[in-house]
Amino acid sequence: MVKNWPCPGAGSVLPVVGSVLRKNWRPALVLAVNLLLVFVCRQAVLEQPAPDYNLKLQAAQQAAAAQKLIGPRLLGEEYTFITTTLGSPAAKHLAAHPDFAAVAVDMLDRAGVRKGDKVAVNMSGSFPALNIAVLAAVHSIGAEPVITSSIGASTWGANRPDFTWPDMEAQLARAGLWPYRSAAVSLGGGADNGGGLPPEGITLARQAAQRSGRMFLDSQSVDDAIAKRLALYKAANHGALPAALINVGGNQVIFGAPGHTAFLRQGLTIGYRPSLAKNHGLAAAFVNAQRPVLHFLNIERLAAAYGIREQTPVGQSRVYFIQVVPNAVRVIILGWLVFMALVLYRGQTKGWWRWAD
Repeated sequence: MVKNWPCPGAGSVLPVVGSVLRKNWRPALVLAVNLLLVFVCRQAVLEQPAPDYNLKLQAAQQAAAAQKLIGPRLLGEEYTFITTTLGSPAAKHLAAHPDFAAVAVDMLDRAGVRKGDKVAVNMSGSFPALNIAVLAAVHSIGAEPVITSSIGASTWGANRPDFTWPDMEAQLARAGLWPYRSAAVSLGGGADNGGGLPPEGITLARQAAQRSGRMFLDSQSVDDAIAKRLALYKAANHGALPAALINVGGNQVIFGAPGHTAFLRQGLTIGYRPSLAKNHGLAAAFVNAQRPVLHFLNIERLAAAYGIREQTPVGQSRVYFIQVVPNAVRVIILGWLVFMALVLYRGQTKGWWRWAD
């Protein structure tokens, strides 16, 4: 038989709580005052434009102008013969936010890339809007890109056979937005040589490569595709790897033979990473040489990190602003810490912090 235990009501609990607080009022008071101070200090933190606000806004405005020039065909179709993998239409719409150009500026600045520096840029056709954002950022900073592009694209990317990413790139250059063209193009897809595409797709991709007038990277394997890119980047930079690598999309060369199972951090990677050194992808070659890598693929994650939403006006995302603690608040915090140290020491000698039942 289950015994019904009496449940104490508020009338019996409150006196007990009150008694405990009366006996331990000093620790309770210290805790309450500290929590209040944390809240007040948080409210005093100011948000102001970052020092490079204008540069970031300039890049975003350039990206918006480039997107307008390309028009509605910036968003591709669900499937064509040169479609390589599945992609989310929501991600493609979100990637079209011009503020991703400001994100690229932010990452390039943190990576130490400056005006005149050579940067390697590897792009697929999966996110043409992000390709544009990266080129706008590079142009705003004044760096010099060495670009390799693949023609294949995931669903809803630049997967129209008659209007691939190299076609968009050429249109932007002809319009005078910037002079950048790919130094070389490849088919993309599995092993970067059209793997997974139907015969019709390979034919159409080859036609697009020929139409671009760029050097064609006709690789026999992933390792061959990586080696050819590295040789091209070094040739453009006096035999050394460029200052950084920017990758847009999920071309297999960035990961190496393991493909997407190889770990590569979204956004900016600076410094040696054992997890990347285990494979022989394009990113690993730069990381092992102590070169920063900027990786744009998981758009939702990057958007969340930088406060970008589809409805956010250009120039209002979190990437444009920094949080500043006023000097007066800093002085108050320092003074409070000194005061609390004295109180804790005094309380320890007086036995104030012994919890009473």
